[in-house]
Amino acid sequence: MAKNKLKSHCLALSSLQRTIARSRSRISWLKDGDANTTLFHARARHRKRKNFIAKLTTAYGTILTKHEEKEHNIFEFYNGLLGSSVDRDVTVDLSELGMPCIDLHTLEAPFSEEEVWQTIRSLPSDKAPGPDGFTGKFYKVCWQTIKQDIIAAISAVWSRKFANFELLNSAFVILLPKKEDATGIKDFRPISLVHYFAKLVTKILANRLAGSLDQLVTPNQSAFTKGRFILDNFMLVHHTTRFLHQQKQARILLKLDITKAFDSVSWPFSLEVLQQLGFGPIWCDIISGLL
Repeated sequence: MAKNKLKSHCLALSSLQRTIARSRSRISWLKDGDANTTLFHARARHRKRKNFIAKLTTAYGTILTKHEEKEHNIFEFYNGLLGSSVDRDVTVDLSELGMPCIDLHTLEAPFSEEEVWQTIRSLPSDKAPGPDGFTGKFYKVCWQTIKQDIIAAISAVWSRKFANFELLNSAFVILLPKKEDATGIKDFRPISLVHYFAKLVTKILANRLAGSLDQLVTPNQSAFTKGRFILDNFMLVHHTTRFLHQQKQARILLKLDITKAFDSVSWPFSLEVLQQLGFGPIWCDIISGLL
């Protein structure tokens, strides 16, 4: 009797330890049955060692080691990067630019229970959780228990009732090093770990929008659209360069860097563009509530 209880206890602890290691490793392309490998445990230990920023070097060469100093430096950097909303005195007459206006009224249909459940099923189960600590696996396993509350919350979002929505829409910002021995803030890539509910809402919107992207995104924009390949852009540049070299006349080829475009975009102007493209008031209001 005691031997069986001890065996069950050891198996439970072993399962818990393996679950913690799997969460720490973040190797989503490994099957659960193949987790007990050298690569898996090496990756888990590697992530554990890297989960700390020992020091930061400022733009003036000052080395910061205290937690309060690093926290202040990081906050000031991203506060200056994101900036603040500025009222515009003028705007652009988008109708004169020949932008298409597409019928997108189907995007504003109420969210159905089947649509929400299919979205939950399509989301990964073991991605890093946000402030709420929940993952996709919890939503899938406990769906019958939490279904009524989730549908009510989803319906409130569609009805644009965003009171206290920040409680479900905050995020942890994690800094991942872009290279070995990263010391400057620019050497880290910020990743937002959002609440799973907010992630669910955005995924539902993305799934609805996917069917209309071919009409909204011009053919020469090949990134982040299903059925298109970003490599096509590199091939186009390669062939264009070869063509220009064959010409007898002088030519100039410009490469424009659009880094940080998302951080510095004007949200009021973006909403004007959405309205011009045919997005309705419900869609624009939900986007505003999320952002």
